[in-house]
Amino acid sequence: MGTPFLIDARYTVHVDGPSEGWRGQTAKAGGGCVIDMGYHLIDLLLWSFGLPDSITAELSVGARPDRRYDAEDTALIHFSYDSGLYGSLLLSRFIGPKTEEIRLVGSDGVVHLERGRIRRLTNSGEVIESLHREQAWPSAAACQIDYFHRVIDGTRPNLSGPAENLDHMAFVAACYESARTHTHLNPKELL
Repeated sequence: MGTPFLIDARYTVHVDGPSEGWRGQTAKAGGGCVIDMGYHLIDLLLWSFGLPDSITAELSVGARPDRRYDAEDTALIHFSYDSGLYGSLLLSRFIGPKTEEIRLVGSDGVVHLERGRIRRLTNSGEVIESLHREQAWPSAAACQIDYFHRVIDGTRPNLSGPAENLDHMAFVAACYESARTHTHLNPKELL
């Protein structure tokens, strides 16, 4: 795919009542879609590319103007690295249909990841190769629970302890602070 220069990531799902329950209240949930569901894609971004050098975020609580809630239902996050790589992340608890995808665009092609499928494309969109896998979520969940059990009993190392998650929280905190102050932030300064 050549040199990557753009990341386009989305995680959206339609929830008719984003105001309902604890998820609609920042005091109980800690935030809305950024902290509630965004960490899935944030984890992939940080694992693959590290913590960005700049984050700008806009948050919305306007999907249901007929209801009162303060935890964001939709977030648009722009991020960049000093290397020239940049991207956007769209998160929403109101926009359907359910979408989970990351497109990584490079100088010579595109890698498009979706749930159960990965494709490599030309920059014009022609599919070069594709791999599709039937979902195996129950076995994946069982493996995660088994690994967690082995970490607790000391037979496996904890590869994702609190220290390994500080970058994730810096990313999330930078999103909320950027939206509050209407400025871009370097999340590395929050560590």
